[in-house]
Amino acid sequence: MPALPSTYAAVKKTPDYSGDTPSIAESVPAEEPGNLQPSGLLNQEAMRGKFSLRRILSTTDGDALEPPETSSPGRPEDPIEMGILNLSIAKSLFEKLLDPNLHTFLYVRQKSSFLFTAVLAMSAKTFNPIVYNALYDHAQDLYTESFRNGAKSTEIVQAILILTYWKQPQDTRAWTSLGYAIRMCMDMGWHKLTAYSPASRVTGDETRRREIRNIERTWYVLFVYDRSISLQTGRPWMIERNAFIESIEAWCGDPIADRNDDLLGAFVTLRLMSSSIFSLHAPHSRRGERVPLENTEALLSLKKASIERWERHWIQNVEQKQSSEEETCHKFLIRFYGTHFRLQLFSLPLQDVLSSEFSDSSLHLDIIWAAFTGAMDMLKLISRHSGQLYFAQDSIHVMTAYSAAFLVKLLLSAPDTVVQEIEATTVDVIRTAAQAFSQQATAPGTSCELQARFLHNIAIKLSQRRRTEHPTPIAKFSNSERHPSLDQNDMNSTRLPFLPLEVGQAMPQSLEQPLPEVFIFQHTDLDPLFTDDGAWADILSSAAFNTQNGVLLA
Repeated sequence: MPALPSTYAAVKKTPDYSGDTPSIAESVPAEEPGNLQPSGLLNQEAMRGKFSLRRILSTTDGDALEPPETSSPGRPEDPIEMGILNLSIAKSLFEKLLDPNLHTFLYVRQKSSFLFTAVLAMSAKTFNPIVYNALYDHAQDLYTESFRNGAKSTEIVQAILILTYWKQPQDTRAWTSLGYAIRMCMDMGWHKLTAYSPASRVTGDETRRREIRNIERTWYVLFVYDRSISLQTGRPWMIERNAFIESIEAWCGDPIADRNDDLLGAFVTLRLMSSSIFSLHAPHSRRGERVPLENTEALLSLKKASIERWERHWIQNVEQKQSSEEETCHKFLIRFYGTHFRLQLFSLPLQDVLSSEFSDSSLHLDIIWAAFTGAMDMLKLISRHSGQLYFAQDSIHVMTAYSAAFLVKLLLSAPDTVVQEIEATTVDVIRTAAQAFSQQATAPGTSCELQARFLHNIAIKLSQRRRTEHPTPIAKFSNSERHPSLDQNDMNSTRLPFLPLEVGQAMPQSLEQPLPEVFIFQHTDLDPLFTDDGAWADILSSAAFNTQNGVLLA
């Protein structure tokens, strides 16, 4: 089979719209000769990012029948020219989010008004709220305009990612925006990028090499985001594992690699690790395809060791590229995401342990303990690195909310002997994490303020439950044994004693359609509140976390 086209072919430029707007498309590698499928026989321009009936049925070459693509006259897109902010403020807000050697202030401003505005809006959200709303609204207008025109470019994809990473709390479009961005990239041929090799980078000047690397970096980010949101929502991913994705470590070693690339490399390899193990244990897997519980512990031990090796390896890589006086968020993020993976890893068999009528959960305390310590360690990391929280993307907040929700579920599902040992410490850790977020909450409605309120409410209600409830000893985990006085008549008065009052009052009594499996326990013999994923979606959304769309970067 002929080799896939090179990365250089995927970044061939086509004419710009006009001025500083992004190019409408970047060419896609040609199909293999002899391809008898529609992609090989129909008009190649139509198959490479310009799919339209006009092109498929064209009787002329090139763009003869295509109307010229022009911007509307008299409508500047640059936020400085529009008077949203002046040049001085724009320069103070401009953050080098991408490749600092390539994406300078002038380069981004000339290349794409959409990306330029998205970067400024993200920065203004934290550093200059006065101009944030105007910048955000303009970025959304440019997003709409690019979609309406069918524009495609690396910069448009990056702008969409930035708006999704640092979205507003009520924004529920992350899933669809991610899918749109990935489809756009596939239209530009990125799914055919070939595995990295040093030999492929010996030609071209540094600017050209950085432009190519810019595309590759963006595709890696999309892979991480795609797998992460799939893991959180239970929905299928779009980007398949291939030789290019698997060459991430070699890619990180390129001479012009940015030190932030090591963090990206850590996330890519973590998602490669997670894809295989979760397919074996996921709740939606057919029972015959899942690893038997008796064989799980050895597999989990191997995976746990792999996570520890992964963490040591990438932290060492990060440390080698920073001075002793310099402190970055990279080590915190590597540990946090690794610990989150460990929690999810051990939560999978824990579902069977706690829901089985025939399995004595006391025989699997190691699994219970590993999942418990994973959730606790995530919250402890939050408290120790509170200074990093102010700039955190939404993924940190969603994973933090998940760890707290998991601990609440565990307190209601684990044996009394375990609960009595861990309950007080659990409440203290949740309360401390709430305080850490509260210290970073500079204004109402920010992610940190919402997270602080969410965790604080959980800590208060758990403390109230601990003082007022006296659960009877249990040997199994059926609903009748754990709640002997619970019947349908008093369900409404007892099912929400530890949750915020305003959430409890708004809790839906039934759902016509099941929601995605956001949390791990789905069996009917567990506490009725925590088998209701719709209820948990309402709880999280009350704190501005949408469990279906709230994941970003990992």
